[in-house]
Amino acid sequence: MKINNLSFKYKEIWEKSLPLLKQGRPGDDLHAKEVTEFVNDYTGNIKIDKDILIPVAIMHDIGHSMILSEHFKYVTGPEKLINGKLAHMLVGAKIADNMLSSVNYDKEKIKEIVDIISIHDTDQLKDIDINKFYNTENKKIFHDIDSMDRFTEERIKSVSFVYKDRKKLMDILRESLSMFFYEEFRKIAEERLNTLIIPQTR
Repeated sequence: MKINNLSFKYKEIWEKSLPLLKQGRPGDDLHAKEVTEFVNDYTGNIKIDKDILIPVAIMHDIGHSMILSEHFKYVTGPEKLINGKLAHMLVGAKIADNMLSSVNYDKEKIKEIVDIISIHDTDQLKDIDINKFYNTENKKIFHDIDSMDRFTEERIKSVSFVYKDRKKLMDILRESLSMFFYEEFRKIAEERLNTLIIPQTR
């Protein structure tokens, strides 16, 4: 699986990450590819720092590679799915730190990339003030770009084992539109959501 037009300095990160992404949840590799391509090809009105956001896009879900199905019996509490979110962010941040250091990526940029990965799914946790976690422009931008990919048929299929009621999932997605930081990204998500809803109302 290749990413078109990806600069050489990011290709090594992608090639090292891909085996781990394939080891994670089904579709994590495709999700990383789609999010990375969006960042890489973006030509909109928001200033994108590709040196930060392309590595984040590639590696943000890489922590799932270390959480096997048998591990979930050790992820305690009534919300194992939520605890799994926490685990994959923290594990993923450590993997990203090690991997970026191994390719001699800029040390200051590594710090920011690791920080973003360590909190990127915080909006899916309960009773969280997202403004306290998404407190930089890069965190906000990546939050929105990552969130947009939830509004696709591919992602709907990937969570169907959790959300068996499609209408309920559509309602959750519609509510989540209010959590976007940037209107430009929110509009893209809303357009995608509408294409998902229309076939269900026929």
